[in-house]
Amino acid sequence: MAKYKYIIDVEAKLPNGEFVRGPITTSDDKTYLFVNKFSSLDFYLEMKKGENGWYQSGGPEIQHPQSMVDELGFSIDKFLIENPKLNKTDLS
Repeated sequence: MAKYKYIIDVEAKLPNGEFVRGPITTSDDKTYLFVNKFSSLDFYLEMKKGENGWYQSGGPEIQHPQSMVDELGFSIDKFLIENPKLNKTDLS
């Protein structure tokens, strides 16, 4: 079983106006998992960053809006820029 590293707690707005909040974790510094812990809503998704930005790479069958994936990805990017020692993909 993969060991997950905590990155940051985030909040995002669903298309219906509801909010989800919870941790973003990673086991490989490439795939990031968000899990809602704020409400009873069963909401989670896996994301990766490619050449064209963040995209949903796993989770439930439903495809989440790109704006939400971008919002979560922005939070990850911001955290990693502010904490470069945790960014294993930064080779500089």
